[in-house]
This record gives sequence, structure tokens and C-alpha cells, in this order.
Amino acid sequence: MFNKILFLLLISTNLFSQNFSLKGTITDKESNQPVQNCNIIIQELKTGTISNSFGHYEIPNIPKGNYSIQCSFVGFETITKFISINESLTIDFQLVTEDILLNETIVKSSMPRLRETPIAFAEKDNGDLEQTLGSQDVPFLLNSTPSLYVSSQGGGTGDLRLNMRGFAQNNLAIMVNGVPVNNPENGEVFWSNWSGISDVVSSVQTQRGLSANPYTSSAVGGLINIQTYGVGNREEFLKLRTEFGSDNFRKETISFNKSIIPNNLFITALFSKKDWDGYADQTWLKEYTYYLAVGGILGNNSLEFKIIGSPQEHGQRLTMLPIETWEKFGQNYNPDWGYLNGKPLNLRTNNFHKPTITLNHNWQINENLLMSNILYYTPGIGGGTIPSWGMSLETTESGLINFDKEWQNNSTNIDSTFSTSKHYTANALREAVHKHTWFGFLSTLKFSLPNTILTFGIDAKSYSAQNYNTVGNLLGGDYTIWSSDVNKPWNKLLYEGDIVDFNADSFARHFGGFLQSEFAFDNITAYVNLSSSYTTYNRIDYFNYLITDSRRETGWESFIGFTAKTGMNYNLDSQNNVYINAGYFSKPPLSENVFDYSNNIYDNVKNEKVYNFEVGYGFTDSRLNIKSNIYYTIWNDRSIRSMIQDISTGKFFYNNILGANARHMGFEFESNYQAAKNLLFSGMFSISNNKWTNNV
Repeated sequence: MFNKILFLLLISTNLFSQNFSLKGTITDKESNQPVQNCNIIIQELKTGTISNSFGHYEIPNIPKGNYSIQCSFVGFETITKFISINESLTIDFQLVTEDILLNETIVKSSMPRLRETPIAFAEKDNGDLEQTLGSQDVPFLLNSTPSLYVSSQGGGTGDLRLNMRGFAQNNLAIMVNGVPVNNPENGEVFWSNWSGISDVVSSVQTQRGLSANPYTSSAVGGLINIQTYGVGNREEFLKLRTEFGSDNFRKETISFNKSIIPNNLFITALFSKKDWDGYADQTWLKEYTYYLAVGGILGNNSLEFKIIGSPQEHGQRLTMLPIETWEKFGQNYNPDWGYLNGKPLNLRTNNFHKPTITLNHNWQINENLLMSNILYYTPGIGGGTIPSWGMSLETTESGLINFDKEWQNNSTNIDSTFSTSKHYTANALREAVHKHTWFGFLSTLKFSLPNTILTFGIDAKSYSAQNYNTVGNLLGGDYTIWSSDVNKPWNKLLYEGDIVDFNADSFARHFGGFLQSEFAFDNITAYVNLSSSYTTYNRIDYFNYLITDSRRETGWESFIGFTAKTGMNYNLDSQNNVYINAGYFSKPPLSENVFDYSNNIYDNVKNEKVYNFEVGYGFTDSRLNIKSNIYYTIWNDRSIRSMIQDISTGKFFYNNILGANARHMGFEFESNYQAAKNLLFSGMFSISNNKWTNNV
């Protein structure tokens, strides 16, 4: 009898404690394509998930009961369904495009879509960030993208280089929330300025080739757009996070998202602090990251304010050495530091703070007409410790710089030519200083017509920068000499903080416009884009010319750029598609290819010409996704800036080599296979053949 009662109790307990699951697929109602990163929330349980790259989602362990299920994604109307759970269910959602886009309308509208946009692209979402990135710099997330390579140059945080299809990062368009971050002077991207941004990244998208970005840009190899969280994320949260790692890594983060006025005003914020000793010797890091987004909807307008910054300072390892030295001292060895009076001293450091402030505005004029605007402002200040030009320092037996010997020599060195009482230092360290002010504006007007979308846009930016060195640590001495300023005596005594070596201001102005048409007829989608730009540069040199010399300022040098590109995608059936695209780009030179460091204007400076052709194939079903393509790029009249030093005098000469032609061609393949609910196989393969096609 007891056993029967126990058996009944076990059955009863099992019935009352039984949980169920909810799963389904989320698609775009208009295109019937899967929507990934969509939020699915069971409001009563305050739990949920996001859809994967195939649009699938699943929420396990749901108790029996009645619930409201909310499905939301930026750019689509939120859908709420009321369901009764007494068994495992499959509930699908079809999302309808929202008239007002609260989050980055310009950015979102230029993002490619699977089986629609005829280009090669890849996207990494927040799930990829959490699983594979950890506390690394954001670019490392992209190492699984075909034809893209990321590498640490010396091991210091943010000291990275990135290549796509054989093109260096100064020939890629790098953006944060659609705002360009390439330096207008040399096209470089200093990732250390953004080393803390991974805390607020929602997705990273790469577009290889001439890209689907409608605006004028300097991209030859492709585009990378980093998207941060916005107030369009309707799910409220408060998160506290602490991370620990090797080499005394520690990071604390607090973040939250809150609806101030339900469905109208939202706020998202984050603050983090990171400290690390570094993998290589003395590549330490001190970093803070802050982020704030406030926005809402008022009638037919939406407005969003964002500010993000990541002030940091870190030790560097940049000196190149033969393999024998690495074998002797080990992989962690850093030749760019030593001890001074018992304390570590770095020969090379970097510090920078570059906050970016953006204001996004969207105006739904009528059901067919949408205006979107982005106004941005990004000041920057920083630099770091560097050796003086031609500096030669002795090292100890352990390979460290012998700063103590320098101190001993300098602290007793009296040169009566300059001073009979003060100690002279020949090898004073330098502190590099860079300050810039950068602001810009992007605006689009989008007409939605039957089977056609017409978009007009303008973009403008203004950039001004100060670049100079100052006297740094005098290593036991009281002064040094020779500022390189022709307006001052060569033997003027220089003290810590005095400007030396060079002092110049540079300016860049840019204005562009574009017209783009997108077409959709049954299984065919296509686009045509035309854009033009006006770019102009100026430079003022305070050191190489007297104040009265008119050559002190170069005057404005201007260039006209032009882009024409088109592409078409054809869906053979519900699973297979093919696409083709082609484009021409007349690329204005960078400032460094127009002027040298003495204000001399290079001869015969002209635009670079880029021709691109690409054809691709794709396959998509509920479990398998395949993307493959071949590309062919011709790059003519490439400008190559070189520096040559006269060994006898030590003087540097700068040259701009013109007329170099290059060819980049290759094959790219990537695939994802969802073998089981929690088992995803991913892979990629790429091969390229890049070479110069002439001698200059």
C-alpha cells in the first residue's frame, strides 16, 4: 500500500513540476528572410533569448501557464502574442518594418541583407562577442572572416594591424556607428583609441570590396562598421561584472538600460575600468570606458544622443629584433624598457582619449519619405613616450635598457659651451603630442516607391590637428639643446616640456554627395550608386620656416573624387542565389601623399583609380548556410610614400612614388551548419593572389 501511495506521489510531483519549451523562427515579412539577434521575451517570467543567424530561437524550462511573448528588433514593429503553455510549442513571428527607426537609421539602411544585397559581407553579433572575444580588442573577433587578418604588432593593447583582401587598414573604411574613424592625414586607425569599446558593441559588420556603403569614402579593400548598443533595445537590465585573468588582468563593469517614459524615452549607460600587466614585459594597461545613450520618439521624429570614450595609457613593444634575440630572451621579452633608480621606465608608451559624441535624428515626413541625420563631434588628445631621433642607448646583459648608466653620465656632464653649471643631456626622451578636432554631418532623404527605393545624401567633415614633440625625461640632466626650430637659436637651452623636433598643424575638409537607387522585382534585387566628393588639405609648419616666410603655410590643395558601382542579386529559388557587382573608384590622395614634413608639395599628385569586379553564390536553408565568391580588383596610380635617411648627415628625405599599379584577386568561402540545437559548425576559406603589375 505504501509503495502505491509513493508511486502516485511521484507521478503527481512530476506532473506539477513538468516544464515545456517554446521555439520558432523569426523572418522579415517583406523578404521572408531570417532575422537574427531578435529579442524574444516572456514578460511574466522576465526571461528570453535572441534568434540565431537562421532566425531560430528556443526558450526551455517554461512552467505551465498563460504568458505574453514579446518579439522585438530595431527597425521592426514589436509583436506581442498571448499563449497558453501546457505542452511544448512552436511559435513563428513575421516582422513588419517600422516607420520610425530609433537606432542609427542611416547606418541600418546601408547594411546589406542576405539574398538581397549583391556584395560579400559577414556580421558578428553580441553572441559571437560573448563566446569568442572576451576582453580582447574588437578586431580579433574578425579573424574568422574570409580574407581578413588581424595581428598584434608588438603585444601592447590596441597596437594592431588589420588587412582585408591584401589591403592595409589605411585603405579600408573603419566606422563606429556609421561615423568614420580613419585619420584623414594618413588613413590609419589607432585601435588603442577604441580598446574598451567591446563593452558596448552589439555587432560588427564587414563588407569586402567596394561595399554597399552609399557615402564617399577612402575604402579600397572594404568596410568595417562597429555598432554599439542603442536605446532602441527595449529590454531593461542592470548588470555588474567582474573579470580576472592572467598577468594580473582585472576588469569591473557596470551597465544598465532603463525606460524613463515607457515606449518614448530610454537611457543606456556603461562604465568600466581595466588594469593589466600585459603579456609582454612592461606592456601594462590602464583603461576606462564610458558610454551613454539617451533617446526617444516624439510624434514623427526620433532623437538619440550618444557619447562614448575610452581613455587609456599602455606600455608598448615596437622595436624589431632578429630571431636570435627572441630565442635568447624569450617571447615575453620587451627591448623597450629598463630600470631607472630601481623603478621601471618605458622607452615607448601610448596614451589617448578620443570621445565621440553623436546626435541622430530621424523624421518620417510621410509614409514614403524619411529623412535621417547624424551630427558628430570627436576631439582627441594624447601621445606618448618615444625615443629621440637617432637615439642610441646601451643595454644590460639581460637585454634591458641601461637607463641608470645614462643617468650617471648626464648627471655629471657639464658642457661649458652651453652652461657652466647645468648638466647637459644628449639622449633626452620625447613626449609625442597629438591633438585634433573633428566634426561632421551625414544626411539622407529616402523615397520609398513601388519596387524602388531612391536615396539622396550628403556628408561633410572638418578636421584640424596639432602635432609636435616635447622634451621628456632628461635622464639625470638639466637641459638639452637643438629644438629644430629655425626661429630660435640652435644652442637655446631646452627643458622638460619645451617643444622640439617638429611642430605643425594640418587641416582636412571634405564634402560629398550621393544618389542611390535600389530595385526589387520578384526574385531580382539590384542597386546603382553614384557619388562624388571634394577633398582639400592645408598644412602650417612652425619649425622649418621663419615667421615671415610665406612657405610656412602650404595653402589649400584640392581633389575631386568619384565613385560608380552597381550590383544585382538573383534568387534562383528559396535556397539558392547568385550575385554580381562591379565598380569604379577615383580615390583622392591622403594628406601625407600631398605634402612632405617640410611643407613641400609633391609633383604630379593625382587620384588613385580602383576597378572592382565580383561574382558570388549563396545557399540557405533551415540548417545550412553557404556563401562563396571570387573577386578581381585593379588598383592603378597608387601613391607610395617613402622615407630615406642620408647616413652621412642623418637627414631624412621624404618621397612620394607615383604610378604604381597592383592587382588583387581571390576566392572566398564561408559556411555555417546547425547540426543540433546547441551544436553549430562554422568554417571559412580564402585564397588570394596580390601583386604589383609594373615597376616605377
